[in-house]
Amino acid sequence: MKPVTNKPPFYIKLSHVLLSLVLIVVILRTMKEILAPVAFGFLFAVLLLPLAQGLERLKFSRGWASTVAVLIFVISMLGMVYFISWQTTTFLSDLPVLEKRMMALSNDLTIWVDEKFKIDSDQQVAWINETAAKSVSTVSQFAVNTISSVSSMLIFLVFIPLYTFFLLFYRRLLMNFLLRLFKHEHADQVREVIGHSRIVIKSYVVGLFIEMIVVAALYIIALLSLGVKYAVLLGTLGAIFNVIPYIGMVITILVTVLVTLTTGTAAQALWAAIIMFGIHLLDANVLLPRIVGSKVSINAMITLLGVFVGSMIWGIAGMFISIPAMALLKVIFDRIPNMRAWGLLMGQGEQI
Repeated sequence: MKPVTNKPPFYIKLSHVLLSLVLIVVILRTMKEILAPVAFGFLFAVLLLPLAQGLERLKFSRGWASTVAVLIFVISMLGMVYFISWQTTTFLSDLPVLEKRMMALSNDLTIWVDEKFKIDSDQQVAWINETAAKSVSTVSQFAVNTISSVSSMLIFLVFIPLYTFFLLFYRRLLMNFLLRLFKHEHADQVREVIGHSRIVIKSYVVGLFIEMIVVAALYIIALLSLGVKYAVLLGTLGAIFNVIPYIGMVITILVTVLVTLTTGTAAQALWAAIIMFGIHLLDANVLLPRIVGSKVSINAMITLLGVFVGSMIWGIAGMFISIPAMALLKVIFDRIPNMRAWGLLMGQGEQI
C-alpha cells in the first residue's frame, strides 16, 4: 500500500511562488543602493579572478594580489572615462551651434507641417507652448532626480571596486559558506554549479568587452566614411549602449540620427541609421554567437523580458546586469530537477 502524502493544492503552491517573487522584487528595489554595487562587484571579481590567482602564484599575498587586480581594473575604467570625456569636450563646445541648427530644422518642420497638413504655424507653436507649460513640473522633478542620481552614481562607482576587492579576498570564505548551506552529499553538485556559473559569467563579461571593441570600431569606421561629425564619440557611445539588448540599438540609432541631422544632411542621417542597423544585425547574428559563445544561451523573448524587469527594479544598472543574472539562474535551474522546466523555458529550445 502506497503511503499517503498530503501535498498542498496547486493554487496554494502558486500563491506561495507569487508571494515569494513579489517579496524578492520589493527587497531588490528597496536595497538597490547596496545590492547593485555588490552585483557589479561580483561580475568584475569573476572577471579579475584569473589575474588575482596568477599574482598569487607569483608569491603575492592574497591581499596584495586582490589590490593590484582591482587597481588595474580601476585604471582601465578611468582611461575609458577620460577618453569619452575628451571626445565629449568638443561636442559640448559646439552646443550653441547645434542649438541654432536645431531651431532651423524645427522651423523647416513647422513650415512642412503647415503645407502638408494645413495646420497653422501659430497653432503648432501654441500646442508646443502648452505642452512645455505642462512639462515644467516634470522637468523640475527630473532635475532634482538627476542631482540625486549623480550623487548616488558617485557612491555607486566608489563601492564597486571595494566590493570587488572584498569578493576576491574572501572568495574561499564565501565558497565554504555556500557549501555549508547545503547537505554534505550535495557538495559536489554545489561545486559544479559554482564552477559552471563562473565559466558562464566570465565568458559573457570577457566576450562582451571584446564585442564592444569590435562594434565600436565598426561604428566609427562607418560614420567616418559617411563624414559624420563626432563619429568617434557616437561610435563609442553606441558600443556601450549596445550592451543593453534591443533597447540599446534603438537609443544608439536615435541619438546618431539626431546629432547627424543637426551637424550634417538628412541623407547622412538616413545612411547612418541604415548602416548602424546593419552592423547591429551583423553583431546579433555573427559576432555575438562567435565571441560570447553558446554558454549564455538565453532566448530572445526571455532576454527582452529580463531587460524590462531589470530596468523596472534597478533602472539602467538593472538593464546591464539582467543578462548575466539570467544566465546564472539558468545554470542553477538546469541542475535542480524541480526547476528544469524553467531552465528549458529560458533556453534556445533544448530537449530535456
